[in-house]
Amino acid sequence: MTDWMQEFVRAGAIWLHDGFSKSPHALLTSGLHSDGYVNCTLVMQRPALVRGMLTAHDGLRPLFPTGDEKPDWVVGSAMGAITFAFAAAEQLGAQAAFTEKDGDAMKLARFNIHAGAKVLAVEDVISTGGSTLKTIEALQRCEGVRVLPYILCLVNRSGLERIADYRIRALITPSIHTWKPEDCPLCRQGSKALRPKEHWKELSGLAALS
Repeated sequence: MTDWMQEFVRAGAIWLHDGFSKSPHALLTSGLHSDGYVNCTLVMQRPALVRGMLTAHDGLRPLFPTGDEKPDWVVGSAMGAITFAFAAAEQLGAQAAFTEKDGDAMKLARFNIHAGAKVLAVEDVISTGGSTLKTIEALQRCEGVRVLPYILCLVNRSGLERIADYRIRALITPSIHTWKPEDCPLCRQGSKALRPKEHWKELSGLAALS
């Protein structure tokens, strides 16, 4: 049986704080601080690995919809979930699209999804669920479109089982913590918060992964 968490580790896609007070920790896009980060780009750039996750009996395949739940469209948010949305759509025989930022919201700017279409929302990493919810809200603004009642994602690090009325179906659910800046225990220990995408080499070089 495939250990998908270890596959992410082997791809160098997971960073975890090593427990030392002076080692930096992650500053997330949401403004929250965290003791871990998943860089799905390092997984999605490997087509063979993505194909394996989507088709394996112990991967995402059991989470795919069946019967009348099969989507007509698979939609992810830009930029992180675009590749995953297109890969999942190929496996499901669906069309693929993505939402993009529109101020504080998300919008479906480049695609016309027809009325009556069933749409599956997907995400690479769910941290707080905020971006995913904005994508769903953008889809709900499309006349006559029905958003399926679950979200398919590679990594659910939010600790949530659902976002609003949508159940989360995830490949892996690592134990990673987040805090508001004023509540961050790592800051109190003297650890500096860094944005992972800008300091990935620095962070991952300090990681202690087993």
